[in-house]
Amino acid sequence: MRTCDAVSGTIAAALGAALIVASADLSPLPRQVYGAGTFPKVVGALLLLMGGLLVIKGLRQRQAWVRWSSKVAGRPFLLALAAVVTSVVVYVVLTPLVGFPLVAVTLLTLLFRAYHRRGWGRALLIAVVATTAVWMLFAQLLHVPLEPGLLEQVLY
Repeated sequence: MRTCDAVSGTIAAALGAALIVASADLSPLPRQVYGAGTFPKVVGALLLLMGGLLVIKGLRQRQAWVRWSSKVAGRPFLLALAAVVTSVVVYVVLTPLVGFPLVAVTLLTLLFRAYHRRGWGRALLIAVVATTAVWMLFAQLLHVPLEPGLLEQVLY
């Protein structure tokens, strides 16, 4: 199924507005110019902006609101959904025990390998780069505590 850009844009803009409203009550950090609500507000504003641009594009193109492009295979869809849900559950359970870096690299490697089938080396490389980028953004720049786990002595 394919939806018109105006429909997708409306959904994205609505999610962005909801995110901004939901994060409005989050208090700032002590002695910081930004707080817990800063990141959600930035993401919400970007969703609102990009959703608005999609709405404008979709209305200009005058497409059908919804059209069926092809049949979705049930088994691969369910397997992909199960892999993502299982990954989230494993992440929540193992991160406090093993730590964010090891769990994230392992899960991302498995997911990249399962979805792209380009080899273990490439999947591991992309997983390490992605995990490092997330660690640098959240733990170092935004000061969001990510559990180092078994690598605490190495990282600190």
